[in-house]
Amino acid sequence: MSALIEFDSVCKYYQMGDTLVKAADHVSFQINKGEFVAIVGQSGSGKSTCMNIIGCLDVPTEGAYLLDGRDVGRMTRRELANIRNEKLGFIFQQYNLLPKLSLLENVEVPLVYAGIPAAQRHAKAKATLERVGLGTKLKNKPNQLSGGQQQRVSIARALARDPAVILADEPTGALDSHTSREVLGMLQDLHKQGNTVVLITHDNSIAVQAERIIRLKDGCVVYDGDAHAPEAVVQPTLTFTKQEAAT
Repeated sequence: MSALIEFDSVCKYYQMGDTLVKAADHVSFQINKGEFVAIVGQSGSGKSTCMNIIGCLDVPTEGAYLLDGRDVGRMTRRELANIRNEKLGFIFQQYNLLPKLSLLENVEVPLVYAGIPAAQRHAKAKATLERVGLGTKLKNKPNQLSGGQQQRVSIARALARDPAVILADEPTGALDSHTSREVLGMLQDLHKQGNTVVLITHDNSIAVQAERIIRLKDGCVVYDGDAHAPEAVVQPTLTFTKQEAAT
């Protein structure tokens, strides 16, 4: 099976004064169609850098990133924008809904950019909102909804173009625990329906809802495997030299 997402020794370096920051340091992994994968790590681990590269918002300094067989690192800005709209559905922590537009109009936004005719656009947006349980609120504005409902609109928008990859960036970060479980349940349902879901999180309890975990630390992959294996969530024991232990 050919990989839908392939990182081959991906590096992302930034120069900060005299210091070279290795945000991603020879990161390699593959994600196949239909997988539900969590990329997890604390602040500074490199997970946001990897998310930006997966989402075609950035390109590697070195190495190669292939999305559905296409080398993203060789694309122009226009090509990157096109592949984002064509292949990727984004779910954000803060929803990023347009406050003056109705729910239907918010979900139509990626379809407008794709040049889909109005009648087809309306029908697709309506069907997608019905799919996430908001079919009776098509004309509502985002400020008339709860946080969980707004995130459902965000999920509907992500699904509107039937993307190859659903990329969820801390999708429960602004939600209470009950609503977080609902949103995670929706992502699991989407996976069961055959969608490829990549979840970015710092939270182990969220990451284990996926099938597979890719754990990052200091820009490197330190674990890639079953999300339910003990080593997927247990942090490595810190070891000290005798001199360090004595201080």
